[in-house]
Amino acid sequence: MERKIVLSLFYMGIITAILGIVITTISYYGFFRREVEENLVHECRLVAECYDKLSSADELEKFSGENFRITLIGRDGDVLYESNADHLTMTNHLDRPEIKSAAKTGTGSDTRLSDTLGTEDHYYAVRLDDNSILRVSIQTDSIIALFERSLLIIILIIIGIIIVSLITSVKLTEKLIAPLKKIPEILEKSLPVTDADMYPEVIPLVEEIRNARNAQSEMRQEFTANVSHELKTPLTSISGYAELIESGMAQGADSIKFASKIKKESARMLALISDILKLSELDSIDDTPLNDKVNLKSVAEDCSERLSQQAKIHGIRITVSGKDTIITGSRTEISELVYNLVDNAIKYNRENGNIEIKTEDKKLTVTDTGIGIPRESIPRIFERFYRIDKSRSRAKGSTGLGLASVRHIAEHHGAKIDIESTVGVGTSITVLFK
Repeated sequence: MERKIVLSLFYMGIITAILGIVITTISYYGFFRREVEENLVHECRLVAECYDKLSSADELEKFSGENFRITLIGRDGDVLYESNADHLTMTNHLDRPEIKSAAKTGTGSDTRLSDTLGTEDHYYAVRLDDNSILRVSIQTDSIIALFERSLLIIILIIIGIIIVSLITSVKLTEKLIAPLKKIPEILEKSLPVTDADMYPEVIPLVEEIRNARNAQSEMRQEFTANVSHELKTPLTSISGYAELIESGMAQGADSIKFASKIKKESARMLALISDILKLSELDSIDDTPLNDKVNLKSVAEDCSERLSQQAKIHGIRITVSGKDTIITGSRTEISELVYNLVDNAIKYNRENGNIEIKTEDKKLTVTDTGIGIPRESIPRIFERFYRIDKSRSRAKGSTGLGLASVRHIAEHHGAKIDIESTVGVGTSITVLFK
């Protein structure tokens, strides 16, 4: 970022300086040209006023000089006098713009690039009393020549500007980002932020980052505590049953019963560890490309088939309806999302209940006839390890991580989740994809 700011300020300085030089040169040229034209008009009128006192056109020579050329053109366009050339060899001048204008209105002017590169001729003409036309002209440098003559100075100025701009850009950038460089130290040491330390506009952002870090830290601590608690419970049971078997206190039918409980608690631990691993994978997928074309109905049918045996044990019927609808995302993640929603609907359904999966217009809805969710618990059901009824959840083999995975996958796909639930009636969860 620092390099970009330096370069931006540097380029801004260079461009501004070059534009300034160009604008100044053009403005100077415009001012110079106006001065030349005003002097030309003054000179022409002065010669015209004295013309009546001359005995012949040749006497106009005394008014000409190194800078001004004087030309006298007859009413028929023939040149009667030219101070810088032989008028007898010159062509008819009636086609010249300044001559045409002077013959018609009394005065005329024109500026033309001369045959010599880098110069231009300025003309001003007036109609005399005898209808002949007096023209005065002067040759000056063109704007191109002006630039060429000043080229060395311009180059030196630009080099100077480059050096000054570079130094200024570096110093100014250091000063601009100095407060921003303090942010990591402020966050690390939990230092208070004041207007003296930081830009007022940035203070809310620093506080927001601080709050987010604190919240994340609390979430990690809570997650660690929950994992420890969830693992401790089955491990304690396994350890207790194993001691009973080891000591010989459990024999025969009791030994088989305790071994079954050990197996059940081990399966619960494995499910918990599997879900934790899945969440860990989900936490690292935010940069995963979402470029699969996924048919939601096809995924729903596949998940329904995979969970059919689990549903059949409880007499639960799963139906899939709706239309094919294609979204862009990760096929694996979408399958995980649908699987967790349907699995959750089976666990918290009633015996011989129903589950309907409906797909349409990039929308997936899973509706069950289960126990429902209390209104006050709806905002929390996507939290990790959150359970409404912990004893029932453990009995159903729930780890409290399935819906957390659903939320994470939905957020990764920019999807929105809506929940409608009535206790004792059932729950409907809708995921609307972009």
